[in-house]
Amino acid sequence: MRIVIAGPPKTGNMWLKCLLGRAYGLRWLRPHETPPRPDVEALASWLGAARYPEDTIFHQHYDYSPRIAELLAPTGTKLVTIVRDPYDAFVSTYYTLQLHAESQNAKGRKFTELMGKSLDDPEVVAFLRGGGYRNNLEKARDWALSGDAVVLRYEDLSRDPLGTLRATTAALGPVSDEQLEIAIDYCTADRMRERSKGGRTHVRSATVGDSRKKLNEEHFAAFRDAYSDVIADLGYPVR
Repeated sequence: MRIVIAGPPKTGNMWLKCLLGRAYGLRWLRPHETPPRPDVEALASWLGAARYPEDTIFHQHYDYSPRIAELLAPTGTKLVTIVRDPYDAFVSTYYTLQLHAESQNAKGRKFTELMGKSLDDPEVVAFLRGGGYRNNLEKARDWALSGDAVVLRYEDLSRDPLGTLRATTAALGPVSDEQLEIAIDYCTADRMRERSKGGRTHVRSATVGDSRKKLNEEHFAAFRDAYSDVIADLGYPVR
């Protein structure tokens, strides 16, 4: 089996990769083993070079394109995407950027203009109001509505991991409850932070609803002005 998790960052990709990888016994592809860029051309070149091992899983922050599914179809790859509350995903993105700022690790990162600024800084609000976060939300929406990927929600996975994984694996390939429970225990946030290189920056608080405590009315107004259509398309309430 091969699985590719496609979608925007900070929606639970690492957690889902751990869960599905453990459940199916798949090896995580290391960064140097995956396509060098998250675009169709790099994927096509990588596949053409026969570099895709069997029984593996990786995630890439691809913009949706039907061509991705077309390219992967001959390999039998299952595409999966995970959707998260847009407000929580932004808060997670912001705090991850601050951790990278502490280590002066800005190379190749998006949204570096948010580094070193408080969450309620006017420039952060202006970034939101100006549509700076729109690509991440459109990426999530386009994958979720594409029909080319198995879709699950971060909130469902947090609330009912066993039931959500049952539904997901029913679409991917059957897995016993025992194996799913082993994967859930293996992939807790604390254990992933301990095991993963850079786990502190990749796996944060892993909570649902963090944005309700962190964001203020200025943030919510910016979201309403710039992203209400995409938030509604994703099936989340506009605050």
